[in-house]
Amino acid sequence: MSLLRMIKNNVVPKGGRIRRIPFGFYKGIKMEIDLLHQTQLYIGLWEAETQVWLKKFSKKIKTAIDIGAATGEQTLYFSQKTSADIVYSFEPFAKTCEVLKNNLRLNEATQKARVEVFQKSVGEKDEGNEIRLDSLLCRSIATPCIIKMDIDGGEVNALTGAEKFFDIPQVRWLVETHSFQLEKDCLKIFETHGYKTKVIYNAWWRKFIPEQRPIEMNRWLVAYKSTDDMGS
Repeated sequence: MSLLRMIKNNVVPKGGRIRRIPFGFYKGIKMEIDLLHQTQLYIGLWEAETQVWLKKFSKKIKTAIDIGAATGEQTLYFSQKTSADIVYSFEPFAKTCEVLKNNLRLNEATQKARVEVFQKSVGEKDEGNEIRLDSLLCRSIATPCIIKMDIDGGEVNALTGAEKFFDIPQVRWLVETHSFQLEKDCLKIFETHGYKTKVIYNAWWRKFIPEQRPIEMNRWLVAYKSTDDMGS
């Protein structure tokens, strides 16, 4: 255990409580936060490498899709701090989904967009607790649209179930990948469909302030069409 973590474990109060985020990208949003495990979210460092792209991709959006929403910081960002009219939020785990819904209730007074929560995983078929992203097309998907995906290994399956989305103009993707092979496979899918792509590497300072993830690799990639002006 690092010295920093030892100090944190002895100083930071344990247990979740409702807090208003005071700093950074999610400033002003209220969430149930356990500082022992979510300090970086509270102080504005959680996935900080993605924030410039989240802001860029969110310009003038009409629809946001949050796949792997967890407890909802990005769903809340899309619904409070962007021009989105509708946010579709997917979180398959019951306990986490309940926290997500509670966090949405905490922020009802400041929501600008309508939010629909699905307790489902996004994959390549419509079966049981799984849904294809293409199934959303029976609803209104106005563009520009941002799709954020963080599903810990199911990225290729989710993209396989999203073939129709690749033909829609002004759909912007931000995808977290969790192995080098998955990153390679996702890049190939996007590039095959005519997207420009870029890998978001971990910041240099992550050597000193890591996110403590017990997985092979985590970093992000973005994908967008060259004809998309990002709302500028």
